[in-house]
Amino acid sequence: KKDLVDLYKVSERKITVVYEGTNSNKKEKIKNKNDLYLLFIGRLEERKNVLGIIEVFEILKEKYKIPHKLILGGNQGYGCDSIKLKVENSKFKEEIIFKGFIKEEEKFELLKKAEIFLFPSFYEGFGLPILEAQSAGIPVVTSNVSSMPEIAGSSAILADPNKPEEIAEVAFRLISDEKLKNDIIKRGFENVGRFNWNKCAEEISKLFYV
Repeated sequence: KKDLVDLYKVSERKITVVYEGTNSNKKEKIKNKNDLYLLFIGRLEERKNVLGIIEVFEILKEKYKIPHKLILGGNQGYGCDSIKLKVENSKFKEEIIFKGFIKEEEKFELLKKAEIFLFPSFYEGFGLPILEAQSAGIPVVTSNVSSMPEIAGSSAILADPNKPEEIAEVAFRLISDEKLKNDIIKRGFENVGRFNWNKCAEEISKLFYV
């Protein structure tokens, strides 16, 4: 809504915000301690701050000595060559895994075994991956800009996407503090309940009769 007002000069009175839903109703957490990895799922491009995610991972390995790997799932997008180059030059490149395109049926299996979902994107129109991760019982670290605070609120840890050190610090807090992690997981389940397609359809249908 803010973008429409600011960029296209549309009157606020002409805009009604209706949230998307999420198809996932599998609210469960199945943790295999042998699968220690941090996860990002989305298009591998600059807007998603994938370069920043790699830097965050390097800080977590170097400073905090975490045993985890980093899995990057998604198709290649704008700036992917820079992402590949950064991984190739990383001292932890053997622990960074490109999964490529992930089918829907595979996504939840990958999500539910992750330690943390990293989503410090610079810009999102909505932020559906946040809700998908929360449905799988993963604590989310996301950005404090764009649509992310509106979608996640206090159910995720918010950080400045331009500050890898800050993101790494809050990610390590989640890894090392079981009480905090469980609290964020619980809030995530509650947050997902705010978004469903029936509610979305009902709110859209009302607009036809205004």
